[in-house]
Amino acid sequence: MMHYYKKVYEKFDEDRFHKLMSSFGLDERRKIHTFSKGMKKQVSVICGVCANTDYLFCDETFDGLDPVMRQTVKSIFAADMEDRNLTPIIASHNLRELEDICDHVGLLHRGGILLSRDLDDMKLNIHKIQCVLQPEMKPADLIALDVVGVEERGRLCTLTVRGGRDEVEAVMSTYNPVFFECIPLSLEEIFISETEVAGYDIRKLVL
Repeated sequence: MMHYYKKVYEKFDEDRFHKLMSSFGLDERRKIHTFSKGMKKQVSVICGVCANTDYLFCDETFDGLDPVMRQTVKSIFAADMEDRNLTPIIASHNLRELEDICDHVGLLHRGGILLSRDLDDMKLNIHKIQCVLQPEMKPADLIALDVVGVEERGRLCTLTVRGGRDEVEAVMSTYNPVFFECIPLSLEEIFISETEVAGYDIRKLVL
Protein backbone atom coordinates (compact mmCIF):
# COMPACT_ATOMS: atom_id res chain seq x y z
CA MET A 1 0.00 0.00 0.00
CA MET A 2 2.79 2.41 0.92
CA HIS A 3 4.62 1.77 -2.38
CA TYR A 4 1.44 2.47 -4.34
CA TYR A 5 0.86 5.77 -2.51
CA LYS A 6 4.48 6.81 -3.05
CA LYS A 7 4.04 6.42 -6.81
CA VAL A 8 0.78 8.41 -6.88
CA TYR A 9 1.66 11.18 -4.38
CA GLU A 10 5.04 12.86 -4.83
CA LYS A 11 5.00 14.37 -1.34
CA PHE A 12 4.26 11.08 0.42
CA ASP A 13 6.07 11.06 3.79
CA GLU A 14 7.54 7.56 4.15
CA ASP A 15 9.21 8.27 7.50
CA ARG A 16 5.95 9.43 9.00
CA PHE A 17 4.17 6.40 7.57
CA HIS A 18 6.53 3.99 9.35
CA LYS A 19 6.28 5.99 12.56
CA LEU A 20 2.48 6.04 12.56
CA MET A 21 2.21 2.35 11.66
CA SER A 22 4.41 1.56 14.64
CA SER A 23 2.48 3.94 16.94
CA PHE A 24 -0.80 2.30 15.90
CA GLY A 25 0.66 -1.15 16.50
CA LEU A 26 0.17 -2.23 12.87
CA ASP A 27 2.53 -4.81 11.39
CA GLU A 28 3.72 -3.63 7.97
CA ARG A 29 4.63 -7.20 7.02
CA ARG A 30 1.01 -8.38 7.18
CA LYS A 31 -1.29 -8.40 4.17
CA ILE A 32 -4.07 -5.80 4.25
CA HIS A 33 -6.79 -8.44 3.80
CA THR A 34 -5.75 -10.06 7.10
CA PHE A 35 -6.48 -6.86 9.05
CA SER A 36 -9.75 -6.24 10.89
CA LYS A 37 -12.16 -3.56 9.70
CA GLY A 38 -10.82 -1.10 12.27
CA MET A 39 -7.21 -1.81 11.36
CA LYS A 40 -7.96 -1.25 7.68
CA LYS A 41 -9.49 2.12 8.61
CA GLN A 42 -6.33 3.02 10.51
CA VAL A 43 -4.12 2.15 7.54
CA SER A 44 -6.30 4.23 5.21
CA VAL A 45 -6.05 7.23 7.54
CA ILE A 46 -2.27 6.84 7.86
CA CYS A 47 -1.84 6.62 4.08
CA GLY A 48 -4.13 9.62 3.62
CA VAL A 49 -2.34 11.98 6.00
CA CYS A 50 1.10 10.82 4.83
CA ALA A 51 0.18 11.69 1.23
CA ASN A 52 0.53 15.36 2.28
CA THR A 53 -2.29 16.59 0.06
CA ASP A 54 -4.09 19.86 0.71
CA TYR A 55 -7.44 18.07 0.94
CA LEU A 56 -8.29 14.69 2.39
CA PHE A 57 -11.60 13.09 1.39
CA CYS A 58 -12.85 10.66 4.04
CA ASP A 59 -15.83 8.32 3.90
CA GLU A 60 -17.14 7.03 7.26
CA THR A 61 -13.62 7.46 8.66
CA PHE A 62 -14.55 6.66 12.26
CA ASP A 63 -16.71 3.62 11.50
CA GLY A 64 -15.15 0.51 13.09
CA LEU A 65 -12.79 2.45 15.35
CA ASP A 66 -12.95 2.21 19.14
CA PRO A 67 -13.38 5.46 21.15
CA VAL A 68 -9.65 5.84 21.88
CA MET A 69 -8.69 5.33 18.25
CA ARG A 70 -11.39 7.79 17.08
CA GLN A 71 -9.90 10.48 19.29
CA THR A 72 -6.41 9.61 18.07
CA VAL A 73 -7.46 10.03 14.44
CA LYS A 74 -9.16 13.34 15.26
CA SER A 75 -5.97 14.52 16.96
CA ILE A 76 -3.94 13.67 13.86
CA PHE A 77 -6.37 15.58 11.66
CA ALA A 78 -6.31 18.56 14.03
CA ALA A 79 -2.51 18.62 14.11
CA ASP A 80 -2.26 18.56 10.30
CA MET A 81 -4.94 21.24 10.02
CA GLU A 82 -2.82 23.49 12.23
CA ASP A 83 0.65 22.54 10.94
CA ARG A 84 0.08 22.43 7.18
CA ASN A 85 -3.44 23.78 6.68
CA LEU A 86 -4.95 20.42 5.77
CA THR A 87 -8.68 20.45 4.93
CA PRO A 88 -10.33 17.11 5.75
CA ILE A 89 -13.70 16.60 4.05
CA ILE A 90 -15.52 13.93 6.04
CA ALA A 91 -18.65 12.12 4.90
CA SER A 92 -20.45 10.40 7.77
CA HIS A 93 -23.89 9.37 8.96
CA ASN A 94 -22.75 9.68 12.58
CA LEU A 95 -23.10 13.40 13.25
CA ARG A 96 -21.99 13.10 16.87
CA GLU A 97 -18.54 12.09 15.65
CA LEU A 98 -18.18 15.30 13.63
CA GLU A 99 -19.33 17.85 16.17
CA ASP A 100 -15.95 18.40 17.84
CA ILE A 101 -13.82 18.53 14.69
CA CYS A 102 -15.82 20.18 11.88
CA ASP A 103 -16.33 23.93 11.42
CA HIS A 104 -18.51 23.70 8.31
CA VAL A 105 -21.21 21.12 7.61
CA GLY A 106 -23.36 20.19 4.64
CA LEU A 107 -26.10 17.69 3.92
CA LEU A 108 -26.13 15.69 0.69
CA HIS A 109 -29.49 14.46 -0.55
CA ARG A 110 -30.33 12.79 -3.86
CA GLY A 111 -27.17 13.94 -5.57
CA GLY A 112 -27.36 17.55 -4.40
CA ILE A 113 -26.48 19.73 -1.42
CA LEU A 114 -29.57 20.32 0.70
CA LEU A 115 -27.81 22.75 3.01
CA SER A 116 -24.29 24.03 3.70
CA ARG A 117 -23.61 26.13 6.78
CA ASP A 118 -20.89 27.26 9.14
CA LEU A 119 -21.32 25.16 12.29
CA ASP A 120 -20.82 28.02 14.74
CA ASP A 121 -23.39 30.15 12.92
CA MET A 122 -25.86 27.29 13.02
CA LYS A 123 -25.36 26.78 16.75
CA LEU A 124 -25.62 30.50 17.55
CA ASN A 125 -28.82 31.03 15.60
CA ILE A 126 -30.99 28.08 16.55
CA HIS A 127 -31.94 27.01 20.06
CA LYS A 128 -34.15 24.62 21.97
CA ILE A 129 -36.45 25.97 24.66
CA GLN A 130 -38.17 23.79 27.23
CA CYS A 131 -41.06 25.62 28.83
CA VAL A 132 -44.35 25.46 30.69
CA LEU A 133 -46.71 28.13 29.38
CA GLN A 134 -49.54 29.84 31.17
CA PRO A 135 -52.69 27.60 31.22
CA GLU A 136 -54.52 29.72 28.64
CA MET A 137 -51.59 29.77 26.18
CA LYS A 138 -50.52 27.40 23.41
CA PRO A 139 -47.24 27.25 21.42
CA ALA A 140 -49.04 28.75 18.43
CA ASP A 141 -49.58 31.93 20.49
CA LEU A 142 -45.82 32.62 20.61
CA ILE A 143 -45.99 34.61 17.39
CA ALA A 144 -43.00 36.82 18.23
CA LEU A 145 -40.70 33.78 18.12
CA ASP A 146 -39.47 32.16 14.92
CA VAL A 147 -40.54 28.65 15.86
CA VAL A 148 -39.42 25.85 13.51
CA GLY A 149 -40.39 22.86 15.64
CA VAL A 150 -42.72 22.01 18.55
CA GLU A 151 -43.05 18.95 20.79
CA GLU A 152 -45.62 18.75 23.57
CA ARG A 153 -45.71 16.32 26.49
CA GLY A 154 -48.51 17.32 28.76
CA ARG A 155 -47.86 20.94 29.72
CA LEU A 156 -44.15 20.70 28.94
CA CYS A 157 -43.34 22.18 25.53
CA THR A 158 -40.06 21.84 23.69
CA LEU A 159 -39.61 24.52 21.05
CA THR A 160 -36.91 24.78 18.40
CA VAL A 161 -36.52 28.44 17.53
CA ARG A 162 -34.30 30.64 15.37
CA GLY A 163 -32.49 33.68 16.68
CA GLY A 164 -29.71 34.65 19.06
CA ARG A 165 -29.90 33.28 22.59
CA ASP A 166 -30.30 36.67 24.30
CA GLU A 167 -32.98 37.72 21.82
CA VAL A 168 -34.89 34.45 22.18
CA GLU A 169 -34.79 34.56 25.98
CA ALA A 170 -35.91 38.21 26.03
CA VAL A 171 -38.89 37.49 23.77
CA MET A 172 -39.81 34.36 25.72
CA SER A 173 -39.85 36.35 28.96
CA THR A 174 -42.52 38.70 27.58
CA TYR A 175 -44.97 35.78 27.49
CA ASN A 176 -44.51 35.29 31.24
CA PRO A 177 -44.17 31.48 31.11
CA VAL A 178 -44.42 29.46 34.31
CA PHE A 179 -40.96 28.11 33.49
CA PHE A 180 -38.49 28.10 30.60
CA GLU A 181 -34.85 27.32 29.91
CA CYS A 182 -32.69 27.54 26.80
CA ILE A 183 -30.82 24.33 25.98
CA PRO A 184 -28.01 23.85 23.41
CA LEU A 185 -28.87 21.68 20.41
CA SER A 186 -26.68 18.83 19.27
CA LEU A 187 -25.49 18.81 15.66
CA GLU A 188 -27.96 16.01 14.96
CA GLU A 189 -30.87 18.05 16.32
CA ILE A 190 -29.78 21.09 14.30
CA PHE A 191 -29.65 19.00 11.13
CA ILE A 192 -33.11 17.57 11.73
CA SER A 193 -34.54 21.05 12.27
CA GLU A 194 -32.77 22.54 9.26
CA THR A 195 -33.71 19.71 6.92
CA GLU A 196 -37.36 19.83 7.95
CA VAL A 197 -37.41 23.53 7.04
CA ALA A 198 -35.79 22.66 3.70
CA GLY A 199 -38.57 20.17 2.99
CA TYR A 200 -36.77 16.96 3.97
CA ASP A 201 -39.12 15.87 6.74
CA ILE A 202 -38.12 12.63 8.47
CA ARG A 203 -41.70 12.11 9.59
CA LYS A 204 -42.82 11.68 6.00
CA LEU A 205 -40.39 8.78 5.66
CA VAL A 206 -41.53 6.83 8.73
CA LEU A 207 -45.29 7.43 8.73
